[in-house]
Amino acid sequence: MHVAKSILLLLSGATAGIAFVISCGDNLHLGADAAVDAPKIADAAPVCDCPAAEPPLAGRFVVFSQLRVIAGNDTGSQSVPCPAGMQLISGSCTTDFINPIREVTLQQSGFFEMPPAAWNCMFRNNEATPVTIRVSVICLKPTP
Repeated sequence: MHVAKSILLLLSGATAGIAFVISCGDNLHLGADAAVDAPKIADAAPVCDCPAAEPPLAGRFVVFSQLRVIAGNDTGSQSVPCPAGMQLISGSCTTDFINPIREVTLQQSGFFEMPPAAWNCMFRNNEATPVTIRVSVICLKPTP
């Protein structure tokens, strides 16, 4: 008696499992020439007819730079703002020329106001001779 119940329970579970798998098939066709889970065939190529969210960024990044001479054994700072309507992206602080290598220390750099409007750099010139520094800012022009 227990064996008959076990076999009946096993067969009913297998039947339910097979029915579930078949019912969840994709593009289920039971015709003679159809395959189970056949790939979907697109009616036409997808077309995007929505407007662009924003124009391309190419040509919209602009770099502005300013120079400053720092006297020997002195500190100096320089700020470069983005023009009105442009958004500050990033900036850099360097000496004006790579050669000769100058002994300067960058003490601070970045933007200090919210929303950011200018890139700021503070240097310490550790040499007895004047050094020219370059402060640059990258700005994003508004959409045309």
